[in-house]
Amino acid sequence: MTEIKNFEFIDYFVLIVKWKKFLLLSFLLSLIIGYLSVYFFIDEKYDSTALIIPAEGGDISGISSLVKSFSNLPISVPGLSRSKSSTDIYTTIIYSRQSLQKLVDKFNLMQEYDDQNIDETIKALRNDITADETEKEAYEITVRASSAKKAAEMTNFIVDQLNATLIELNTTKARENRLFLQKRYEEVKNNLLASQDSLVRYQRKSGIIFVEEQAKSSIEAYAKLESEMLEKDIEVNVLTKLFGEDAPQTQQAKIAFSEFQKKFMKLKSGEEKSELLLPTENLPEKAMTYLRYYSDVEINKRLMEFILPLYEQSKFEEQKSIPFIQVIDRGSIPIKKSFPPRILFSLLIAVFISTALLSVIILREKINNSKNLKIKYITENIFKF
Repeated sequence: MTEIKNFEFIDYFVLIVKWKKFLLLSFLLSLIIGYLSVYFFIDEKYDSTALIIPAEGGDISGISSLVKSFSNLPISVPGLSRSKSSTDIYTTIIYSRQSLQKLVDKFNLMQEYDDQNIDETIKALRNDITADETEKEAYEITVRASSAKKAAEMTNFIVDQLNATLIELNTTKARENRLFLQKRYEEVKNNLLASQDSLVRYQRKSGIIFVEEQAKSSIEAYAKLESEMLEKDIEVNVLTKLFGEDAPQTQQAKIAFSEFQKKFMKLKSGEEKSELLLPTENLPEKAMTYLRYYSDVEINKRLMEFILPLYEQSKFEEQKSIPFIQVIDRGSIPIKKSFPPRILFSLLIAVFISTALLSVIILREKINNSKNLKIKYITENIFKF
């Protein structure tokens, strides 16, 4: 059995103390070399940041408020509900391929990223843009570029393009709403005219103008006429008993009663028209028919009252181009670089090299003090061919 010398934990500190000058010198040399390597071989990057907030009224606010006011009406206007917040839309626009393509073309970034593939350039550019909502509900856009001036110019270009895209999207939405509302407006207007014409024709045909007032007054008038007819009938009976059926007074009363009765029946049946009285025949059906026509007119009038302001507002929204964002801070030219952190990178390189050297020293010491025949064989023959 081969004897192996145990390597205790304290032995590591012994080695560090033994090689302290070498390790310290190696660390300092690695630190210098690392710093120079980072300085000469890693390009500097600069960050520029812009801060924005949504502008007041930066949506189809007029139409939205009208829709809320008339929310109980049976009509819907597409495109007015907002399923996403403003900042979500900002992020979508900024990271979209179309926006990034404009940025690449504007600042010739394919040459800067040293890439002939536009997809790879856009992918690398996305990593250099940070856009997100802050804790204070503002929106921050940070761009990292190879120069301080370019970082500021790219940041401000993104802000300007974001606002221009929002205006364009809103104009497109407003145009779609205007076309939709225009179509609805024409439909409602035609329906209103048709329902009004139908109501007028029925009024002329039936004589009903105001169904409740006319029906009530007609019933009261018929009741009065009927009571008068009963009075005349009683008068005929009295005259008959007093003077006999053939008496001139009785015959005159009978004739008056008969004519009154005929007139009354003609009015009730509608055979004889009257501007004040409605025929009692089919009066409920006529009233219901009238109410249906009248209801159509009222419904279409309400719809017209709802549609017309929306239609006019949509025409206004289509033409306006107000800013959709308020810029609190535009991208300024940074004074200091943001990448790379030379001291941190230099320390990491120095620590890595020093750790590697210490590992080699420990491994060498273990091999030199090992009694294992296999290890000795490997060390004696590893460089022999």
